[in-house]
Amino acid sequence: MTTGQQVFEWAMHLMDETSESTGAVDMPETRDYKNRVVPLLNVLQQECFPYSDTWAAEMPGRRPVCPLLATLEQELALDDGLCRLALPYGLCAHLLLGEDDQRAGYFQQRYEEKLSQLRRELPVGLEDIGLPYGGVEMGQFARW
Repeated sequence: MTTGQQVFEWAMHLMDETSESTGAVDMPETRDYKNRVVPLLNVLQQECFPYSDTWAAEMPGRRPVCPLLATLEQELALDDGLCRLALPYGLCAHLLLGEDDQRAGYFQQRYEEKLSQLRRELPVGLEDIGLPYGGVEMGQFARW
């Protein structure tokens, strides 16, 4: 499973906010970004949750709620496909809002494209539908 730290690192690489010599992302220059990551990931997780294979209602008639992320070392409650393909772009967009709106817009567009792609590729299951009204051959022998 993917951790919040991994998504943060991927986002920093996408934003080109890494050390030129070592490629490290945990630097004084990225500390402000890192301080904002957990709350942003909690919002993005809930937004993406219906498209994850981990989405399931606990009780019938209740909306599924994604578990909150407390630290960056914690695993996200989304499937790895969402975490690796869409979440870094969404995180970049939110981190750059107000700082560099042009780049934030680019990352937001990429996030929405990837989310749409994952939505289309969402696995579906098929199941037989019973005949609730009885009868055979298109219900021609049923009593109405």
